[in-house]
Amino acid sequence: MQQSIHPVAITVQANQAWQSTGVTLDGSVGVTIAYQKGTWTADPTTNNGVPYDAKGCPNYPIKGSEFSSYPLHDGQLEGALVGRVGESGAPFLIGDGTTIPQGQNGALWLCINDDLTGQHGHGLTDNEGAVTVYVYATNTAPDLSAPLVIDPPQTAPGIPDATLLGPLQYLLGTWTNQPLGNSGKGGPDAPFSYNVMPLPQVDPTSPHNYILKNSSYYEELTFTAIHGPVLNRGGIGAQVAYTVFYSQRVYFAEGPNKDALVHAENGSLLLLGDITQQLGPYGNGDLPGLGNQIVSGSVPPTQQFNLVKQVAVPHGNSVLALGSSSSGSGAPDIPPATVLPTNVDTAPYYAQSKVSNPNLTYTLNPNQALVDALKVQEPDAYIKLTVSSANGSGAVTNIGFEQQHANVAGYDFTYWLESLDGGVSYTQLQYSQTITLKIPMNGYTASFPHVTVNTLTKKSS
Repeated sequence: MQQSIHPVAITVQANQAWQSTGVTLDGSVGVTIAYQKGTWTADPTTNNGVPYDAKGCPNYPIKGSEFSSYPLHDGQLEGALVGRVGESGAPFLIGDGTTIPQGQNGALWLCINDDLTGQHGHGLTDNEGAVTVYVYATNTAPDLSAPLVIDPPQTAPGIPDATLLGPLQYLLGTWTNQPLGNSGKGGPDAPFSYNVMPLPQVDPTSPHNYILKNSSYYEELTFTAIHGPVLNRGGIGAQVAYTVFYSQRVYFAEGPNKDALVHAENGSLLLLGDITQQLGPYGNGDLPGLGNQIVSGSVPPTQQFNLVKQVAVPHGNSVLALGSSSSGSGAPDIPPATVLPTNVDTAPYYAQSKVSNPNLTYTLNPNQALVDALKVQEPDAYIKLTVSSANGSGAVTNIGFEQQHANVAGYDFTYWLESLDGGVSYTQLQYSQTITLKIPMNGYTASFPHVTVNTLTKKSS
């Protein structure tokens, strides 16, 4: 059974030796220790008397066997945060952050890298300050080996044939991030993906009243077709909806929360057809059994869009988007994505940050990640599926909190199903999604595009 480690903030005093965190490892999970705040000093006469953080005293390494009273004396900095697992475990450097991998057992202890027994002067007695760290279980990668959805088998009625499902037939199966060709890129560790995620934040550290949480990600996406059609009746004419359900799980591919679930989504894709209306409940009037009789004078309806995407997201959002499909030869032409917000300072989008904005090129055009994937593995044919909540009577609805703080006002989505064998099969899937967020700021509302893109490979049918 996997151990449950609850995240905890721990303050480590500079003037104390080994201090217990209250966290005990049983080897089943790793632990990450991240510096949060605070400064300290192991010797007020060093660094011009200026305290420092958990990284240690700048330019003051401790090296040599004569300094064995220090936890680390192999060239690590004096005043650095160090740890050990178990009372007799070997000390290791933490500094501003580190991860203890799976497999270690024992209680976790922390202290400052200093002369713990006073062999070289004042020892711990002249130390000042404290640092606070956050200790939490390190995420484990999800198991992507099985489909997210498995439908119960049924022979009749079965899954509609390819003619009826049209382009949706090529979606059926499970798609994941996998290496493309011989590039070594495209898998969970180096995906051709990007997520531009603006978040409202009112705080002195966020002078623009928003922050970015951009990153690459990997995912698993499974499509299944329901058995038989779905009929919508209008009296004299009817509509048939051939339906594909999908389930999606998305995980951070980088950053401090790597392998954590960042997004989950379920929904359906509908291919609509215009048909006559059958007579009676089952096409046989009031007679028993099934039949093919139709209402007298029945006329198939007409509609502008024959492709529908229905989306349910556990943030409290529901989307109805309409559109259509097209196809072409060669690689698709993927235009730049629009990412910059309106009515707000866009400076954060141009500021490099390992945590919040790791790839400036992809931040300013996330679709470049798709273009880069096509350079590695170029298709020879494609099918394009495009939907938007702005088409027809599409719409987005949100729970009250979302309406007040980050209202989803629009949804635009494009799939590119791509073939590598002249259109016989379609085994590469790219998409670009833009969600328009309306975020209130100081009496006005700013419009933010939240863009996600990815390149996936079919794993199974």
